[in-house]
Amino acid sequence: MTLDATTRVACAYYNGSSAIPHSVHISLYGDALSIVDVESEEPKEIYFPYTECRYVKLEQQAFVYLQPSYTTYLVLPVQHPQYLQLLSKISSEQTSWFQKLYKKNGVALFFVFIITAAAMLFIGYKTVPPLLIKFIPVQEEIKWGNEFYESIVSDKEIDSSATELVKKITEQYSMSNQYPITVAVVKDSTVNAFALPGGHIVVYSGIICTMKHPDELFALLGHEATHVNQRHSLQMMLTNITSSYLLSIITSDFNGLGSTLIGNANLLRELGYSRKLEAEADWKGQEIMIQNKVNPAGMTQLMEALQAAYSDKGNWSFLRSHPVTKDRISESKKFSQQHASSFNTLPTEQQTAWEALKKLYPEKPTPKK
Repeated sequence: MTLDATTRVACAYYNGSSAIPHSVHISLYGDALSIVDVESEEPKEIYFPYTECRYVKLEQQAFVYLQPSYTTYLVLPVQHPQYLQLLSKISSEQTSWFQKLYKKNGVALFFVFIITAAAMLFIGYKTVPPLLIKFIPVQEEIKWGNEFYESIVSDKEIDSSATELVKKITEQYSMSNQYPITVAVVKDSTVNAFALPGGHIVVYSGIICTMKHPDELFALLGHEATHVNQRHSLQMMLTNITSSYLLSIITSDFNGLGSTLIGNANLLRELGYSRKLEAEADWKGQEIMIQNKVNPAGMTQLMEALQAAYSDKGNWSFLRSHPVTKDRISESKKFSQQHASSFNTLPTEQQTAWEALKKLYPEKPTPKK
């Protein structure tokens, strides 16, 4: 076995049994790569043939799956000196049966393939996700969500101070009877927030800057918690996985299959829900607010604040994935009017925490039109 590269730079390795990565060194040989766990008391070199490896490229890193089961993988940053060479070696070993057949039969086969693939994708897209979701236990969904969360925030800076303040503000705010809802604040000017299957809600500091009142924070979390409770996030992921997985079966494109396993987790940052699911998240989110004695008008205030500040040239990922329409604002107002009641004021300790949060991320002036 010939060694092609000797430079040893550590990268993250997930062994399939833990969500905590190990620091490993990799070496590239003629027909296989090897890893050495530098954190092990007795480091051993483990070999993985390139023929069994697959990879998924994201913006600043690649996920290199070392076995067909996709349970063990490396996270390789683009700065790694062996990044391009390793991906090239894996790519050179991947040739699907469709690619081979296409070379022999040409254009006619291509059109037959497209028609067959389209039919399979349409059937799978419509029928598979609703069936699959019924057979996935909640505990399994929570486990997946924890793994997705670790993957998504790996390249983000969690603001621990802001996260603790949000936790204090919402400590009496019950959002789910089934899932352990946890909130993390990411230090990022992007206006965004999203929910992961199983209970994690990620809030970007940019969206906190648009808020004037704590009820808007409660509205945002109620909306995102509904996506968790109604399994909207899982449903959308299964829809994407179904399409990619069926296409992978046809073409043997295991890179596409790998993308569904980890790439879809990152797509949750800007996952676009249907109008129906967004409407459900709005009114069930407002129901959560009422159950917690919070004024549901906070949902309308949040939508109006986002819409008013949208002329800013910043990154508005939230409004691309959760478009605020006149209908949504109108329905939110109607809901609040139909459920007019007396609501609790924020206790002194929580109000103090809210003020501290807004000192960290004050409201930005609305740009002049």
